Amino acid sequence: RRSRAREARPRVRTRLSSARARPHGVGRTPTPARGLSGHASLRPNPRWKKKLRPRMTSTCVVHASAPGRDHPRVTTPRPRKIPGPRPLSALLSLLSATKDDAQKAEALDPATLAQVRIVASSPKLRTVNGDPVRAAGLGGNRNVRQPKALAPTARAHGVNYFFAYSMRDDQIGDYLDGLAELCSDPKTRKKIFVAVGTENFTDREALTAHVERCLSRLRTNYIDAFFLEYVPRGAEAEAVETIRWMRNEGGLIVGDGGRAGVDGVIRYVGASTHDRCAGSRLLRSQRNGRGFIGEEPCEEEEKEEEDKEERDGGGGIEGNGGREDDEKTAATDLDFEPCELDFLMARYNMAHVKSERTLFPLAMARDVPVVAFTTTRWNSLQREPVPELGWTEGAPPTTAECMRWALAANDAVEIVLNSAPTTEELGAWCEDWAARGDGVAMSADEVAKWRRYGELVYEEDAPFETYT
Repeated sequence: RRSRAREARPRVRTRLSSARARPHGVGRTPTPARGLSGHASLRPNPRWKKKLRPRMTSTCVVHASAPGRDHPRVTTPRPRKIPGPRPLSALLSLLSATKDDAQKAEALDPATLAQVRIVASSPKLRTVNGDPVRAAGLGGNRNVRQPKALAPTARAHGVNYFFAYSMRDDQIGDYLDGLAELCSDPKTRKKIFVAVGTENFTDREALTAHVERCLSRLRTNYIDAFFLEYVPRGAEAEAVETIRWMRNEGGLIVGDGGRAGVDGVIRYVGASTHDRCAGSRLLRSQRNGRGFIGEEPCEEEEKEEEDKEERDGGGGIEGNGGREDDEKTAATDLDFEPCELDFLMARYNMAHVKSERTLFPLAMARDVPVVAFTTTRWNSLQREPVPELGWTEGAPPTTAECMRWALAANDAVEIVLNSAPTTEELGAWCEDWAARGDGVAMSADEVAKWRRYGELVYEEDAPFETYT
């Protein structure tokens, strides 16, 4: 009977799309089949094809529906990464990672640590986000192996000036690792002032390669200050020419109104020296191609002046007796260009005070902040003086007192450096600085006391102390 009923029906069937014949979510839905490449494809069940194979076909219009709502969205899956086996040391470190990280975070919590608050006054000594640089800075020490935690610990104490005199991993590699950790954090990088340098400043290709090395080693895209280190007497002109090349053809230094890391990779440039005469000549350098103040101009400068006079008509007004020319000459003599140096790094401590005579007054006149290094005279000022010297005013100074004296004794000094060998010694002088708050680094009586101490321990016959 069933077969006779089927024969009585009209044998016309229509192949309909799955969306029209079976709405989404109702009745049967095609089972996703996974192909060789892993793509999910919708293929109708072969059994349905057999059932719906028509003897006569017609066309049905099916309206498009929103993908992902009426139909599953077909996407290309990413290949799954299968992690490789981890060494036993890595697995063991994971077990103690949480505890170690918690202890480290607690140890470096700025809220629980003494903060260095005395800041530099120069507008050049500002971080990228505008924070003033703290007057106490941390430097690298090649005589001892400083720990990696030194720079992060200093930052937690409020220190934001860091100096790395080289990129040698065999000497200060761990210190550089800690500094790179700070620089790799974009938020922290904007709040710190990083200074580096090189002694090889005559080879411009080597200098450019060193700048690139500094950027990659510290994981940053700009340097706040770059120093030409230990410029000796007689090499001042070469140093100045290198700085001019860095500002112009080299394209390394950020110009006025430029952005660090975009319009240049160095914000400021300076020089360091142990020689006061070399430092004084560097301070007398001028920008815009002009020579050193007080020295005879070179032939090119003389020719430029003559051409300028010819363009201006030359000569004075008749009847003035040349008085107008004299006034122009006097005005030209006082019209100095800014110094090529943005900063000067010089030796200054209780025993080495001769820079106060000519070097520091010239630095202030040229608007060049001074960064004082060897503030402890290579850690010799903290030692107990021999009885023959006759020191009767108590114990020798601490590291913090040596640093604070160098800042308070002369207004030209804006930053004082110390290369603490351990986090314990770093914490000791940070706490001493924090006790001063944001006031003066040292009273006038203290400055006078330690000046007397420096005069006693100064060795006139020591060659390295007297050649400057």
